[in-house]
Amino acid sequence: MPDAAPEGKVLAVIKETDQTNSLVVDLPNRSFLERKPGQYATIRIKRADGWSEPHPFTISCPPAEGSLLRFTIKKAGGFTSAVPDFPPGAPVRCAGPFGAFCKDIETHNEIVMIAGGVGITPFLSVLRHFRDIKAQNRIQLFWCNKTLGDAFSLNELAGMTRELSLRVVHVLSREKNAANRHDPSLPAVTYESGRLARNTLLKYGVTPGAAYYLCGPGAMQDTVLAELAGCGVDPGKVEREKFGR
Repeated sequence: MPDAAPEGKVLAVIKETDQTNSLVVDLPNRSFLERKPGQYATIRIKRADGWSEPHPFTISCPPAEGSLLRFTIKKAGGFTSAVPDFPPGAPVRCAGPFGAFCKDIETHNEIVMIAGGVGITPFLSVLRHFRDIKAQNRIQLFWCNKTLGDAFSLNELAGMTRELSLRVVHVLSREKNAANRHDPSLPAVTYESGRLARNTLLKYGVTPGAAYYLCGPGAMQDTVLAELAGCGVDPGKVEREKFGR
C-alpha cells in the first residue's frame, strides 16, 4: 500500500554532542499543529533507492513551533548514525503524532521527571511548552548520564530554572566529584555522582504525592522504580516511556 504520510523537507541537522543530533523538519501538515508535548512521530527519509523504513522518535520541540518539528536523535544504528548526513531540502515523511506519554501533565501541581540519556527528549518538549505558557507547576528533573559531556541543551535548561519553578539535578555515573560543578549563580542546577538512588531522591525531597514520569532504557527504569519504591512511591503510578529506539 502507498505511504500516505505527509511529505516535508529537512531544514537542518544540529550537532548536540558527538553522539546526538537534532533533526529539524518543515512539515506543513495540520495534524502536527494539534500535537501535545511528549508525543512522537515516525520518520522516513527519501534515498536513491526509495523511502527508508519508518523510525519512531520523540518530537523534542514544543507544540507552539507549529509545522517545524525537531527530533533529537542519538546514534544507535544505521539510520540514526546517518542523520548528520541528511542534506537540507531532503524529502522526509512524518506520520503522527502518536503516544500519550505526559498526557495532561500540566494538570499536576508537583511533577518529578526522571530521564536516562536521550530519554530527556519528551521532557524537553514539555519544559519548552511550560516555558511558552509560563506554567506555575513545581518541577524536579533528574537527568542521568555517564558524564556531563553526554548531556545537551544545558544552557537552555539552566535558563529554564530562572523562568519556571524548576530544579535540574544532573546524576553522573562516571564523575566522582560531580558536586564540584555547582555554579552558585545557578542554585537550582545541581550535580550528583553515581547512579540515581533513594538517598539522592530523598535528599531533594521527593514525596509520594507528586506525579512521576520516567523515560529511559529498560534496565535503568527497573532500577529507578525500585529506588522510588524505597521512597514510598508506588511504581504502578509512575508514567513510563521506554526509550530504546
